[in-house]
Amino acid sequence: MTLLDADQKIELDDVLGEDTWELFEVIEDSFGIDLGDYRSLCGMSVAELANKVRERTTYPVSEICLSAAAFYRLRRAFVIAIGLPRKEIHPSTQIAKYLPWWRRSRTLWQSIEQSLELKMPNLVPPRWAFFVALILPAALMLCLRRFLGLPLSAFMIFAGSVLLTFPAMAALVPAARVLPPTGETFGGLAKIVLARNHAAFASHCGGSSEKDVLLSLRQIVAGEVGVSIEEITPEVRVPQDLNIY
Repeated sequence: MTLLDADQKIELDDVLGEDTWELFEVIEDSFGIDLGDYRSLCGMSVAELANKVRERTTYPVSEICLSAAAFYRLRRAFVIAIGLPRKEIHPSTQIAKYLPWWRRSRTLWQSIEQSLELKMPNLVPPRWAFFVALILPAALMLCLRRFLGLPLSAFMIFAGSVLLTFPAMAALVPAARVLPPTGETFGGLAKIVLARNHAAFASHCGGSSEKDVLLSLRQIVAGEVGVSIEEITPEVRVPQDLNIY
């Protein structure tokens, strides 16, 4: 190995972190492929990565709209799981209209996923809940020292806050009822489901066109990073432009 090759390997090792590794694993799972050495993928644009994915797929190309197929299957799952009126569900219909926040439990969401027989995006806690889980433990420790007079040092307050953060985060599980970005409508959620299960739809319906793969890949990256799909342009580099490690 030359010195240049060694330098390049070290640079790629620095780029390929846990978040990036998990992203590539999700892409492989969604498309049902093996991307090979992840280090060779680092620095690729989303468009280049989409071409790499398409090279590894063997789905037949067809004229069937995969987004429509995903929507109809998703609608059927909602009808079966919670008895929604089928005729009133359209791609632009807001999910919150029939599944408000207070009813959107993890158990119900899992029952929809079971009816769908595909992977659904997870519900997440609201952003304010994370701030509460981080601030509340420290506030509690400070109150114990100030109002109860406990002789707590700065280190004890810090250590206690860190330890209490874990149960505070666990308490957020019931609050995980927020829909994923761009998934507030049935049409938007169908696109996320399609992206996360591209291999299942493409194998059955066909559709390995460059447009289909690129759209699904952008949706996957957006979902994993937690941003809107509009921010994941074909020129975005993975992982350098994603603020992940």
